[in-house]
Amino acid sequence: MRLILAFAALAAAVSAHAQDMSITDLQKAADAGDPKAQVDLGDAYADGHGVAQDYGQAMAQYQKAAAQNNASADVAIAGLYERGAGVAQDDTQALAWNRKAADLGDMIAEYNLGAAYDNGRGAQRDLAAAFGWYGKAAGQGLADAQYDLGNMYETGEGTTQDYAQAMTWYRKAADQNYAAANYNLGLMYLGGEGVTQDDATAFSLIEKAAQAGFPFAQGRMATIYDQGQAGQAKDPVKAYAWALLASDGGDPDAGDLLDRMDAHHELSDDQLKAASDLADSIAAGSP
Repeated sequence: MRLILAFAALAAAVSAHAQDMSITDLQKAADAGDPKAQVDLGDAYADGHGVAQDYGQAMAQYQKAAAQNNASADVAIAGLYERGAGVAQDDTQALAWNRKAADLGDMIAEYNLGAAYDNGRGAQRDLAAAFGWYGKAAGQGLADAQYDLGNMYETGEGTTQDYAQAMTWYRKAADQNYAAANYNLGLMYLGGEGVTQDDATAFSLIEKAAQAGFPFAQGRMATIYDQGQAGQAKDPVKAYAWALLASDGGDPDAGDLLDRMDAHHELSDDQLKAASDLADSIAAGSP
């Protein structure tokens, strides 16, 4: 399961420096031609931090920095076009601005190009091109790209299927606490895909992803306890607790599990209370 997060990585690239300088100081530096200040001021206008939100002003500042070959500005402009924020939504323009930044070696732009080709947004869908751009961003250490590259290796989309490479890139993302990567590693150990089947390792990885709040891992934990998988004994209270969390996070299978357990009255009132308390405890970070 690949999580396509086109332009979501932009949020990680938004500078926090605007919070370290007053808007007046940023404006002075931007007016003096400092491209970093121009991007930070653009971010402030785009986000409404310290000033009234104004996408037109944001675009104006980004364009000044982009004229100085500032890749962060290019990515920010791409994001405005992708979202249709202050401009007409235009995936083709978003792609062009990300390509400009990618040509300057920006890893966020490289990832965004990979996601654009993966989704067919702004260009014809091209999985080989997506694989190539994900690879560039992954090589620079971007966890989103490492995860998606691992998934392409696992599924054989855009490249030759290679479980060893999939695990390598998942591990790189997991080392950055990327929950979905831990989950996919867990599934590979659970199914013995490219690795010796190992229930203990599978459970540990899936549990780690679930505790980090990844809904599909939480749903898998519910299934594990419902069916007695991954070396765990059946436990309807734990199954129900994890299903509650997963369902709240948007996993439809977890909702189906809850409906079944409720319809068949599989838990007593005391067990339902215990499951609810356990879900609250897990959500609070103290299972």
